Amino acid sequence: MKRYLIFAAVAMCLVFSGTALASETLVASGHPEYAPIMWKEGNSIVGAGPELVKLLFKDLNVTVKTPYIGDWNKVQQEAKEGRVDVLVGLYLTEDRKAFFEYSNPYSKDPVVVFVAKGKGFPYSKWDDLIGKKGVTTAGDSFGQAFDRFLAEKLTVTRSATVEENFSKLLKGRADYFVYAMYSGLFEADKLGIANKVELLSKEVCVENWYIGISKKSPYAKYLPQINKKLDELINNGTVDRLIEKYGSQYRKSIAKKKGSPAKAK
Repeated sequence: MKRYLIFAAVAMCLVFSGTALASETLVASGHPEYAPIMWKEGNSIVGAGPELVKLLFKDLNVTVKTPYIGDWNKVQQEAKEGRVDVLVGLYLTEDRKAFFEYSNPYSKDPVVVFVAKGKGFPYSKWDDLIGKKGVTTAGDSFGQAFDRFLAEKLTVTRSATVEENFSKLLKGRADYFVYAMYSGLFEADKLGIANKVELLSKEVCVENWYIGISKKSPYAKYLPQINKKLDELINNGTVDRLIEKYGSQYRKSIAKKKGSPAKAK
């Protein structure tokens, strides 16, 4: 009886200290087309984001699984309702803050304007997009300020995939495509159209990548520990190495599908 009471007391201390007592399983997911941070591979989401989340929860004795859930809109909805615990990468907006606990930022991501090759136009400010037909992907946000400008001033339609948006560009059904620079370039290469599109020289904005923990998830209480570990991984270069690792991995997968060797960086 005495031994049981001692064990119970230790267990309660661990619970209230915010440390996982036994091995648990967390569901994390993300956008299916945002390499090198996250992308769909088979039935899983892989990339720098998923591996980073696994590292962050490892010390808490929490196992992380990263299934493919669906398009970005669906993934976000599942997380808002608590069926997905963590989004491995997302931008910060006031609307999302109502549903997610945000980590410290872990990387920057430039957002740019893609156009069909030879179809560029003068662009130095957001107003230069007014009156033109734009496209972007469903569920994507590009920061509070540009989201508001897009909704109030621009003519933009949304498609489920990056491929659909690039197709609209190349068929002349859209003048521009707003998307993350690195992910857009990766996808253009994957689709074999890298020589058919280009990006305008000025960025739309530069956003930060965050990890978002659903406010309905039991793992939200670990945010202080997560941020402490995240800062350590940023400062020792681990995050940068993960992004480089998965960028290289994605390039190799593209080259393999094309049947040619990957170029060394």
